[in-house]
Amino acid sequence: MSRTRLRGRFHLLAALVVTLVQLPAVLWLCWVTRTPLPAVVAVLVSVPYLRQLQSPWHTTAPALSTYLALGWWSACLMFDLLMVPAALAVRAGLPMVATWGVAGAVALVLGTDAVLGRPRIRKRVVRVEGLPPALDGYRIGQISDVHCGPHVSEERVSSWVARLNARDLDLVTVTGDLITHGSSHVEAVARALGGLRAKDGAFACMGNHDYFTDGEHLARELERRGLTVLRNRGVVVRRGDARLYVAGVDDTWTSRDDLERALAKRPEGVPTVLLAHDPDLFPQAQAHGVELTLSGHTHGGQLGVPGVRRLSLARFITRWTAGLYRQGRSWLYVNRGAGTTGPPARLGAPAELAVITLRRV
Repeated sequence: MSRTRLRGRFHLLAALVVTLVQLPAVLWLCWVTRTPLPAVVAVLVSVPYLRQLQSPWHTTAPALSTYLALGWWSACLMFDLLMVPAALAVRAGLPMVATWGVAGAVALVLGTDAVLGRPRIRKRVVRVEGLPPALDGYRIGQISDVHCGPHVSEERVSSWVARLNARDLDLVTVTGDLITHGSSHVEAVARALGGLRAKDGAFACMGNHDYFTDGEHLARELERRGLTVLRNRGVVVRRGDARLYVAGVDDTWTSRDDLERALAKRPEGVPTVLLAHDPDLFPQAQAHGVELTLSGHTHGGQLGVPGVRRLSLARFITRWTAGLYRQGRSWLYVNRGAGTTGPPARLGAPAELAVITLRRV
């Protein structure tokens, strides 16, 4: 089948899906207003973005129509999910107009947050056996999947950097997918991330999107801006007499990863923090006795059921979708990321910046 016909079928499917998603909300609004105006508005909001999908790789910043369409569709999807609870509430005796009005308001708020929400600070505590007293309370910042590009400007990345810097961290980490694709934003993201500050430095690993351009050039720019890029290697960080081994593995999608090499110089008995963009490396890290693995990659699915991390698109690629996991003595934290790929929207998988505090058991 020709690429043109495949693209045509994709556009038809996309139009069908967004129509079905909008239908309940539009019908409800038409019933409330007693006019067909909501249906007209839905068409006017949807058509411009559907036309944009004919050129999937945008090189310019998205138009206002993009955010209007994605925010509206997200609100409609949330309304769809709230339909059954709202109907049950009305059947139980709650006022119909008020109940459906609340459902509509909640859907609108969540739809707006899906396109305009800023990353949330996630704080987690990881208890490490054998952690030296000098490292008790050691705080590690993590930013991941910024995807600097048409949807994420250098200024936005710099604002995220400033929020982490305000936490006065001991160590700060960047766990891959720093760009979307191409070379146009390599220098920009390196400049922004070069502003990261922590007592013991800033460390980064590479993700799959970082090789959608010249990965060597990106790594050099990051190093030039002051980050330590860990590609299948590690370094010892000292805090008084205490030591922490910080290691990083390279991209799994291009088979550049080598965990054995990354841990080869790890001193015996020294707690280890591993930067691994792909969380599927966690079982290997556990087998090697790594205390804490920091990953990204999944975006938490970018689309999921709010509050239920198992119910997201990330389940199609990994069992480690988002948040904190533990197996034996080893911990994994999967960061949902700060940026987006594809549509610049997140529903049920809010963007985040993480602060992990190490504690003695």
